Amino acid sequence: MPPRPLLIILALAACPVDVALAFSSAPHRHAATFVPPSASTAKRRRAHHVHQTRSSRQATTHLFANDGEESESEVDDELGLGLGPFNWRQDLPGSSSFAKYGRPQDINSDSFGPLLPIAEAVDEATGGWGLSYADLHPATPRTTVGQAFLATNFFYAAAGLWLGWKGDWFYGGLTELAGIVSFVYHYTQLEFGKNRSEVRLALLIDYFCAGSALITGGVYMIQAGITSVPLEAVVAAGGAMLSLSLCWVWEFGYPYILWHSVWHILSAYTGFLVGQDHLSKMA
Repeated sequence: MPPRPLLIILALAACPVDVALAFSSAPHRHAATFVPPSASTAKRRRAHHVHQTRSSRQATTHLFANDGEESESEVDDELGLGLGPFNWRQDLPGSSSFAKYGRPQDINSDSFGPLLPIAEAVDEATGGWGLSYADLHPATPRTTVGQAFLATNFFYAAAGLWLGWKGDWFYGGLTELAGIVSFVYHYTQLEFGKNRSEVRLALLIDYFCAGSALITGGVYMIQAGITSVPLEAVVAAGGAMLSLSLCWVWEFGYPYILWHSVWHILSAYTGFLVGQDHLSKMA
């Protein structure tokens, strides 16, 4: 028998021959063969693909349905506009807050105190509509839209100050007071949101103040004679009433803010023109 080292050398020398033979025969032993999938397998694959697609669509729909409000808040924080994505399905058709939330259920002594009899009378006379108000979400007193809306009340301040400076402190004071109370009402409306007794109380007080200014302006027009009222005042009054009417058609969110802002501007301008005309005739 050859010595052990010689056997080891002979074994190592034979290795390349064995490896070559292995590689040369590998394709015949291990080559992958393509086997077409059966009909049942293809059907299962298609069903799995359809299931995954539907699951992805449902997840996307669920995400937008549940997180839409959060997405709006994120955009509001980034842009500082308080606008966010516009939901055409929900926001465009719209509905009044009264139709959406129903008759107020918080008209009681805790909410209105000594004004409760008046609040009950308004609620009863209007079938619950009189003390309902628009939900202005997503606008708040801290968004650009909300702040711009509140700023339109300063038109009353400007008109009232001018009338008072010219000598009509009574009508000017009523116009000033209407602007202040309107600001408070809309601030609470933006701050507290829907179905809050604090907002209804501010709305009731706003009725008193705005009504007093409107009645006084109407008396001035009657005293002057309707035909002698400046045409500009008549046109402004008509535009103001139209805008107020549209607020009740689209009593929600941004459409309400738009039309009620126009109401503030045109009604303040009407009061200014009527008061100016009254002062000129009294001089």
